[in-house]
Amino acid sequence: MKLPPGATGFGAYAHRSEDDLQALAAVCHHAARRTGGTVAELIPLGATPNFHTATITYPDDSIAVLRHGLLSWLALAKPTLPGQAPHDWLDRTDLAEAIGEVSDLRILTRAELSRPLTDADLADLGAAEIEQVAYWRPTTVGDVLFNLWD
Repeated sequence: MKLPPGATGFGAYAHRSEDDLQALAAVCHHAARRTGGTVAELIPLGATPNFHTATITYPDDSIAVLRHGLLSWLALAKPTLPGQAPHDWLDRTDLAEAIGEVSDLRILTRAELSRPLTDADLADLGAAEIEQVAYWRPTTVGDVLFNLWD
């Protein structure tokens, strides 16, 4: 998966918006209603993490919906403790379909996010992003896209 400029959240691409958090909240409230869940928490991105998080809870489960801070991409993951990066990526067809009803955000699959990182994936990144990748040494595509690098 060739990553576009801005994938790390570093560099001169930044247009970070609180509107993105509000849009994520609206999308997740819709998806939660359609799938029998409740939006329990919204956490805005910051210097770290480079993504917004909405947590949808169900009677027997919780799912974190992550919205990349610069790209129109979402990921589904098991929730983590504050200060921990997501690693347990999920595929939830019902949730993805509900999100797709009200949004054109791309929902990345578990396979895409878990795939080992290659040099080809990084070919379009700028110097500042390559420097961050070299420093943090991510091993998967998901580690690059949804990170807590500072």
